[in-house]
Amino acid sequence: MTDPVIVVGAGPTGLMLACELGLAGAPVVVLDRRDTPDPRSPGQAVNAAVMELLEQRGLADELRESGLPLPGAHFSLLWLRPELVAGPHRVGGGLLVPQARLADVLERRARALGVDIRRGQEVTQLRQSAGSVTLRLRTNDGESTLRGSYVVAADGAGSTVRTLAGIGFPGGDWTVSGIVGDVVADLSEVAVNHLGAHYTASGGVYSGAPAGPGTLRVITTLFGDLPSGPAAGTGEVAQEELQREIEELTGRRLPAREVVWAERFTSVSGNAECYRAGRVFLAGDAAHSFYPLGGLRLSTCLQDAVNLGWKLAADLAGWAPPGLLDTYHAERHPEGERARLALDAQLALMHPAARAAGARSLVADLSRFEDVNRYLVELVTGVDLRYRLGADGAAGSVDPDPALGGRVPGAAPLLHDGRGLLLLSDAPAGTGGASSRTAEGWSDRIATASASAAGETGSALLRPDGHVVWAEGSGELEAALKNWFGAPR
Repeated sequence: MTDPVIVVGAGPTGLMLACELGLAGAPVVVLDRRDTPDPRSPGQAVNAAVMELLEQRGLADELRESGLPLPGAHFSLLWLRPELVAGPHRVGGGLLVPQARLADVLERRARALGVDIRRGQEVTQLRQSAGSVTLRLRTNDGESTLRGSYVVAADGAGSTVRTLAGIGFPGGDWTVSGIVGDVVADLSEVAVNHLGAHYTASGGVYSGAPAGPGTLRVITTLFGDLPSGPAAGTGEVAQEELQREIEELTGRRLPAREVVWAERFTSVSGNAECYRAGRVFLAGDAAHSFYPLGGLRLSTCLQDAVNLGWKLAADLAGWAPPGLLDTYHAERHPEGERARLALDAQLALMHPAARAAGARSLVADLSRFEDVNRYLVELVTGVDLRYRLGADGAAGSVDPDPALGGRVPGAAPLLHDGRGLLLLSDAPAGTGGASSRTAEGWSDRIATASASAAGETGSALLRPDGHVVWAEGSGELEAALKNWFGAPR
């Protein structure tokens, strides 16, 4: 029997990865050191890129039932105009929904797919061999061991698994601290400057958004060298400390009746040296970390999970072509660094306030140009993701084929089963169209559908994560099938 993939961390990244593996029928065990799901997750919104991924697996509608539309997008809280961006991506399609709600939806889907989720399990040791990885665990009942075919670290920026695997975590100088929490308040009594996300005159950030009936999720950030700035750290904070930071940022106290919970958080800027060390992979915050602003951090995390999941499943199923697992680092490491630098750039436009004022004014002026607005909107929402794939299908090609590497948003409903997808144009085979007969040997890994069902006209081959790896005029279809889906049956 095949050893399972062990995913360490039951946050959104780990659970999304578990769903991908479970959908493909791969054995998977999720470990988490907490005894119960954490209801105090800091995230309060998901952006358009996250919604695209969830749409692709049929999970978006359930979130929409309990979320509120999140119009708009910003770069360093300089507001952009996503409605002016043409194209199939709905860059204004984010949702205001607590991260804990997203985790709940993903956990229920994972359990429905047969995923084994074990809580109260803390990793203390890691040992690799040629064909497996063994973890030493501390549990409520003592110590135990667990062997897996692979281990994926999805255990956060301070990842224990990453440390045990000996993977370095270099980064920038940014270390940002703030407070996040939920307060009970009558929203009709809350002032306008206590709602929404704001960059304040003091050079800090305040955000307030509904987190449930009569509940407001608040996030404050005071940068370190401000006179009243906080020391970096974590842990619970008292109501008065939270009110003091809110008042400094907004100019008035929040009419809160009760603080449900509040804790200090610290974000560091870093990107792991590599996303794979033998049979250990890194995903999400364990791979890259930066200040959470606008949903880019969460979308980057979930894109890791969807990229890695089908590749691990292919390896366990025995049909992965040579080098497939290595494409995970080749594709995701540059994206982790790009997202990290994008957030560092946004922080540089905030602090120190007096020095950043000129640059903020300039970027605000530049964003009025249509091309700049489009670039920034697509960057901060994460919908511009395109892997650099050459016509031979290799990742990281110097001269990438512009037809490859991107996504087909209209194909999302056709990707619910987690298989690859061959879109067939209406053109007869031999006159530019692809034939379904070519893909018959891969029918256990690839579905076929009319290109018109995805809003396209030409034939294209999509990986299970939705990225195009072949299109008409980009080489031979059979070569692409072998390159990404292995040998035919």
